[in-house]
Amino acid sequence: MKSLFFCSLLLFSISLFAQDAKLSSPTAEPITELMIPAEAKSKLNNFFDAIKRKEFKKAYDELLKNSPINDKKEDIENLLNQTERTVKIYGDFSGASYVNGHSASDNYIRVRYLGLYDKYPMRWIFTFYKSPKLGWIVTNIKLDDLSEFYLSE
Repeated sequence: MKSLFFCSLLLFSISLFAQDAKLSSPTAEPITELMIPAEAKSKLNNFFDAIKRKEFKKAYDELLKNSPINDKKEDIENLLNQTERTVKIYGDFSGASYVNGHSASDNYIRVRYLGLYDKYPMRWIFTFYKSPKLGWIVTNIKLDDLSEFYLSE
């Protein structure tokens, strides 16, 4: 059962929210946690706080406000189910630790966090775009159990 979850989690992450480990552009610059725009950082803090309270739907509703991901209701439902299963398998979520991030421009960033669960860490990756009309919106989310990736060369 556990291996079935890993396979479905991995396939879901790859097929729905596929992201490379690094931005492929040679212009991507590393960013520190302090360099994350306040609006995006606030969304992430609220998201992780809601996940900690097991308010998964509220977490995604707030994080994905104005996001094009909202148009994909089935994908959001899958992401909600994936997040709920993660807590059932790995234990309660106690927070997230910033790992790293990159900026392709002043308007496009990707940030990576280590989700802290009772039994095993999870990898969270968020891509934000600063829309001229909507502000900072999430354009991609990835959650998987490949946290050991953060330690590879």
